[in-house]
Amino acid sequence: MSQASGTAEGCAGAARSTHVRRGVLAMTCTLAAVSYIHRAGFATAGTYLRDDLGLTGEQYGAVMTAFLVAYGLFEVPWGFIGDRLGARHALTAAALGWSLLTGAVGLVAVAASLPASAGPILTPFALLLVLRFLFGAFQAGAFPVIARVMADWMPITERGTAQGLIWAASRIGGVAAPYLVGPLALGLGWAGAMALITLLGVVWCAAFWPWFRNRPEEMARVNAAERERIARGRVQRPAGHGGTPWREMLSSPSVWALCLMYGCGGFTATFFITWLPDYLRKQRGLGPGEMQLLSALPLACGVVACVGGGFISDWTIRRTGNRKWGRRLNGVVGYACAGLAIVSTNWVEDVWALAALLSAAFACFDLAMGPAWASCADIGERHAGTLAGAMNMVGNLGSALGSMTCGFLFGKRFGAIAGNDLMFIVFGASFWLGALCWLRVDVTRRLGTT
Repeated sequence: MSQASGTAEGCAGAARSTHVRRGVLAMTCTLAAVSYIHRAGFATAGTYLRDDLGLTGEQYGAVMTAFLVAYGLFEVPWGFIGDRLGARHALTAAALGWSLLTGAVGLVAVAASLPASAGPILTPFALLLVLRFLFGAFQAGAFPVIARVMADWMPITERGTAQGLIWAASRIGGVAAPYLVGPLALGLGWAGAMALITLLGVVWCAAFWPWFRNRPEEMARVNAAERERIARGRVQRPAGHGGTPWREMLSSPSVWALCLMYGCGGFTATFFITWLPDYLRKQRGLGPGEMQLLSALPLACGVVACVGGGFISDWTIRRTGNRKWGRRLNGVVGYACAGLAIVSTNWVEDVWALAALLSAAFACFDLAMGPAWASCADIGERHAGTLAGAMNMVGNLGSALGSMTCGFLFGKRFGAIAGNDLMFIVFGASFWLGALCWLRVDVTRRLGTT
């Protein structure tokens, strides 16, 4: 071999990029799955917990609301903490906190065994209310801080795919939770099941914190080629974090459109997570087997849609160079089609036609998940965690409103129209409004660059 050819091969080898960012993505996907196993796992264990503790429907509803309220309230603070202190500490603290609180649900069984003279503060209901509020407060840190990680570690043209994979992992965790926690609850009791799944989060923290660093340049395993690839196409950032541009954020049409879009999506998507089984059983009269299948099928389709939606968004940007429409396209088309599919359920009676429409609606919605969270990184950059927290906060407010609206309309009649039919018309309108909001999202207008 000649000296010249050897030198050329050496240069080629030196220019070959490392792939540490893929390990970072794998860790965040794992955490997304764990977060939903813990979240949905409580709903599975709650079936047994509610019977054992004798909780009324109103009390159990209050427990679920406590989680949602805390989850919404703490989104922006966690995003701000991730931006300021770095994702390494923030994500570890959030995951460890909610994991330990998952296991702490077992303390409710202890409270239930105490005599009434111990005082009202130690009643099972009161303790459970506090624990679920704190659980929601810590879980609120997951996805805003993950958005911060994606902004630091993913190239612009890979962010949609990365976020799609993260949300696909969360859907897998949600689907897996009943099959994991259900048998554990039957074998160990609900307290034992919750204590055991706590280990998932604790082990993740033990693996993540010693290995991860906030920025690629802080990790020795990341070579110059990978650092250059990650930074390509970004606006040069000044050293340090810089102050959060609250005024600019509040006056940005893209920020408002992004948050309102997510609120519109959350308004309808909450039906698939919270009300769908009840609707299928009470309003459609389906048996247990059909109900279980139709409840799981939309989420399963969502796994594919999350991955595909993120890939399509990044592919569009690479092929056209148009970042604005590369992020918008999935949202506009997906939300519009989701609205059409969910309204159409009013005119079908066949179980399989209903399954197809519900699955299509949720899958079309999930096509926009990757682009939505990638947009937070594109627009926010140094402030991606704060912006993602704001978007997810509005999404949770929309979810709470949607859940309450379902409770008000389902099973009622309003003149010639059934409340069920009216609910799905409102769902469709919410998706269509979200599609219009997507038209105002412009990821080329970054915060802190004007």
